[in-house]
Amino acid sequence: MSGRYRGAVLEDFTDAAVARLVAADRAGFWRTSEHAPDELVDRLADRVAGSPPVEPWRHRPRADLDAARVELLLGADTDRSLARLGQLARSSGAVRQMCGARGVWVPADGPARRRYLPQARTIVTARTADPRLETFVDPGAVFGDPRGLGCALPLSVPLLVSDALLPAAVRGGGHAFVMSLCSECDADEDVRAGYGWASGMFDEERVESCPGYPPDGCPEPPRLRLAPADERRWDDVGRLGGRPTWSQASPQWPDCCGRPMWFVGQLQTGEFGGVGGAIVGFRCECGHAAQSRQLT
Repeated sequence: MSGRYRGAVLEDFTDAAVARLVAADRAGFWRTSEHAPDELVDRLADRVAGSPPVEPWRHRPRADLDAARVELLLGADTDRSLARLGQLARSSGAVRQMCGARGVWVPADGPARRRYLPQARTIVTARTADPRLETFVDPGAVFGDPRGLGCALPLSVPLLVSDALLPAAVRGGGHAFVMSLCSECDADEDVRAGYGWASGMFDEERVESCPGYPPDGCPEPPRLRLAPADERRWDDVGRLGGRPTWSQASPQWPDCCGRPMWFVGQLQTGEFGGVGGAIVGFRCECGHAAQSRQLT
């Protein structure tokens, strides 16, 4: 819905105008200002500076319009908006927290910085596979102990993204997306998939509660390629780069080493034999990887 409400609605940022945006799409309204011109960004930033939020944006029946304006500034995603966000966040703890929740890092000085590649690409099925997108690789080649945190069945690695497709700062071994295909506990494993790992070992200790029940049949490894994010597709299975498409209004972006992790991409697990939803993958320069789970 980028740009859908441009014009009078975004030019004055009155309470009534912002309230209409939030009411129209509480989870996605913030993207309506995407790529807004510098003049509009400055006008919005001035409104935020004149009335900064007391606390970060929350999904509540009655919207906090001061926080909603910060969300719109984050949605602009331009160099000008990042410069203004850096200034605002250093004088407002709430703005700083909201930046982190959208994958924007605020250093000690200078403009805020993206922790995602601004250009998104869609992962689609194809006749000829892109070798940088490996599907259903051996989990034992990725993890020292490939079993789930609560299941004896090895996890599945439906997609391994090669270094060539990762942000330059976090290259080294590619990035794995992991999920369970156990017919008994896949949903439980996926729900607790706040997986974090480094050097092939998970952060959490295993607490096995399921012996593991292999699925009746193994999914056929799909052939995948990349397409432009703005290309309308019916066969998309995920995306790389850009920002996550959160199903909730209050996103949770993991951090590491005192800043938001780099966003790698997200994968629709239902397309790979798992329960419906999405895996959202992140990495840090220190080598730590993590993923969160969204259920539909």
